Amino acid sequence: MDFRRGDDGIMSAVDGVPAQGSTPGTAGGSKTGGSRRPAIDVARGLALVAMALYHASWDATYFGLARFDLLGDPLWLAARTAILSSFLLLAGIGLVLATRDGLDTGRFVRRLGRVAAGAAAVSAASYALFPDSPIFFGVLHHIVLASIVGLAFVRLPAALTLTAAAAAVLAGTSLSFPVFDGPWLRWIGMTSVAPESNDFVPVLPWIGAVLTGIGLARLWPGIGEGVAVTGAARRILALAGRHSLAVYLLHQPLLFAIAWAAAQILPVEAPAVRDFQAACVANCERAGVASATCTANCRCVQSELARNGLWEGFVANRLSEREQRGLEAAVAVCRKP
Repeated sequence: MDFRRGDDGIMSAVDGVPAQGSTPGTAGGSKTGGSRRPAIDVARGLALVAMALYHASWDATYFGLARFDLLGDPLWLAARTAILSSFLLLAGIGLVLATRDGLDTGRFVRRLGRVAAGAAAVSAASYALFPDSPIFFGVLHHIVLASIVGLAFVRLPAALTLTAAAAAVLAGTSLSFPVFDGPWLRWIGMTSVAPESNDFVPVLPWIGAVLTGIGLARLWPGIGEGVAVTGAARRILALAGRHSLAVYLLHQPLLFAIAWAAAQILPVEAPAVRDFQAACVANCERAGVASATCTANCRCVQSELARNGLWEGFVANRLSEREQRGLEAAVAVCRKP
């Protein structure tokens, strides 16, 4: 198999959608009719656009620029499922295309290693930025494992693979056991309590999407073949799809930085402050205190915590015993008439 240097996207880095016959200046970097299938790159590029829009919405909500209910609104939950499923489905399709003439183990392992390194980088960054909800098994982690497991299915009958896909989805969505809640097993899925993570893509049920892609590619060997990519927009999508690992790793830090900068310029209230104010005022009012007094006192407490350098620790629930006394002092100061 010929894995060209430019073919290093999330899916193609792992799946190695082969690029024999690619020539500079052609749509998606490949000849129409060559063994590379630019239509698959375009599909991956569209998935990247959808993912970027979702992440931009998350960033805007995180910094208080918007109030999207990403974790509760059924439409947002469906959008996340569709976007993630599309990536994993394409991973399965790419795996079949990459191995249809046999597997070049060395190149496959090297490409797999690049995605594993990307997964490690994502985890490291998330532990630094979000220690209470780090990414320990996200989409890149899943793709690495699913690509290895998927190799066992690329020569099996499509019906058997699709049955395994349905079983994975059924098990992952209907079964839960406390034993899988532990840190060493939760990556499998079937947890009884969802772990705190900004991107959790366990083996079950999500490997079902990869297996579905494998099954579809086995049923339809010519998937994406003979489709010319014309027009600037499609060419850009195809280019992004070919380099999707780089796009994946770079787009979120860029979007996050833009949202952070916007939050510094625009008069917005950070979500943590907003949530604290709402909870504080509600608790205060339940004690029979007037709403206006509660609002003033709660704003005072937040300001005191920020002034004394205790706010970040308070939000993260990591105040030391000394800092806890500082919190009590702030409450006492703000309660004075």
